[in-house]
Amino acid sequence: MKIFVIGSDVPHQRHGQVGVTAVNIVLYELLRGLVQLGHEIVLQLLFNQHRSSTALSSIEEKELMHLRKTLGIEILPSIYPEQYMTRVKPRSRVWKLGGLVWRLFTGARIKDFYPAIKVRDAICTTVYSNKADAILTIWSPEGVAATHGLRGVPRIAYQGDIDFLPREVRFKDWALFSNQVTPYHRHGIRKALRTLIQRAQLDQFKRAHLWLMSDVNVIANVTASNANFYNRHGHTRSIYIRNTWSDPGSNRISPRDNLPVNPSDRTTKIIGHVGDLDRTGSTYGLKFLLVDLIPKLKVAMDGLEYQIHIIGGGEVAPTLKPWLRNERIIIRSYVKDLDTELRSSDMFLLLNNAGSYQAAFTRHILAWSMGLCLIVHANSKKAIPEIAHIENALVGSTPDEVAQMVFLAATDPDLNSRLRQGGRATYEKYFAPSVVAGALSKEVARVVAGS
Repeated sequence: MKIFVIGSDVPHQRHGQVGVTAVNIVLYELLRGLVQLGHEIVLQLLFNQHRSSTALSSIEEKELMHLRKTLGIEILPSIYPEQYMTRVKPRSRVWKLGGLVWRLFTGARIKDFYPAIKVRDAICTTVYSNKADAILTIWSPEGVAATHGLRGVPRIAYQGDIDFLPREVRFKDWALFSNQVTPYHRHGIRKALRTLIQRAQLDQFKRAHLWLMSDVNVIANVTASNANFYNRHGHTRSIYIRNTWSDPGSNRISPRDNLPVNPSDRTTKIIGHVGDLDRTGSTYGLKFLLVDLIPKLKVAMDGLEYQIHIIGGGEVAPTLKPWLRNERIIIRSYVKDLDTELRSSDMFLLLNNAGSYQAAFTRHILAWSMGLCLIVHANSKKAIPEIAHIENALVGSTPDEVAQMVFLAATDPDLNSRLRQGGRATYEKYFAPSVVAGALSKEVARVVAGS
């Protein structure tokens, strides 16, 4: 089949460069997997509004050349934000509130939250001229918006986040995400007005998002709980299709069997966090790590030497910065060779799901692909039901439980090794690129056959 794919980032084969995220890697792996299954791919890059450059870098050009020559993918001219974004003059809060109140009665407008809808006519014309059998958007809200209302060609959205959810939880837990070290209190007319505007905007965002997604034939979610969310809101085909990550090869798994049996004879290396430090999930994970878990580790790991490495760019939320002053914590910022850092660790903590925001963070899959000893918060099972305590990860609900899991991973080498092998087996069975691409291919075939 001929699949018209829309992405908002340039696909990349490797993640060792600054600025390359899970989106770039997953996009590449799914494209490669679909080509290997015999599909003809046309790729349209529709960059999101955060991109400042209006030209491809030399590295991006090289990656796209690889897609053309090696995978035979047709690459269409890229669409940049300047082609759909318009400058808006600053408006007063009263004016904004008036506009929001008006729209509460007239309905949400997709264009207010998805400006890429402005290139819909051009995108639809391109889709029809390419005689595509189906449209697949991969982690691209811009692509979903730019094909909204298109008829005659079925649409599948490979969906990561529920778009409005990060904003919703930040609004709910405003004290944690405040830019001030001492969280402000919402008193006074100005602050009450600001809160009212934010609440109204969020409500409009929710309505616009649900309206947008209701028009998609299939929502293929990487997060299990998100699939249930869209089903509850009336979507007829919202499924859990899983996340993926590049396969480093089973021969590169580090069993850590060359370490001293007695943990007191060495320093245990704990990866406490990986990822941009200011993201929504990162902030929840770092709060759990720094404020809740580390005091419990002091008790659980008494007599053992250990370090907690925090890896990632950006700035920790101001409310959490005081908690970084701890002799056990090593702030690494960006590291050039992340894979080597992870392989040299005794365990990998992924605590981002400890708060109000749950997602199937790609780092879960990365850890399993590399055969790392994974420790997660129990909420991760809502996002990834394949997580099995003692089989492929250690799972804890409270700081005390997670601290005990860290102690077990540090002191029981046989358990540590079994978890690494179990994680790798889970990756190969459910999350390898060929598996996820195959599941997507079946959804494309199903929806095309029914169109």
